[in-house]
Amino acid sequence: MNVTEVKKKIKDKRIQEIMWKIDHNQVRDDDEWIQFSKELNAYVKTDIPEDVKRLFYPLGYLETITIILDGIHRWKNSICIKCKKQKGNPECHCKIYPENEKHTGIPNEIWAREDAQCPYFEEES
Repeated sequence: MNVTEVKKKIKDKRIQEIMWKIDHNQVRDDDEWIQFSKELNAYVKTDIPEDVKRLFYPLGYLETITIILDGIHRWKNSICIKCKKQKGNPECHCKIYPENEKHTGIPNEIWAREDAQCPYFEEES
């Protein structure tokens, strides 16, 4: 499949815009990811050619969005959200796990698990 040629078949300007934003890492926030998911899911249910549908799933734009939304959901339900050490720091970082040349930020086993425990957790009052 020649992706460039298949993308030319998409006439819907809004869908083109969403794809461009995803391709160029221009999505602003969590709400925009949620909105894109709704719009792309509605679009693939329309009468579009199979090769165009393959741009979205499997292994396409909708799978990308699904993975990102899973991360957003996990972050919003994480122990870190309730911890005062995370407040005031850039998203997905805290005073204990700063992102720098030595660390990549909060370890996945802490922020991404529902039953996670953090030895540095201090509940926000």
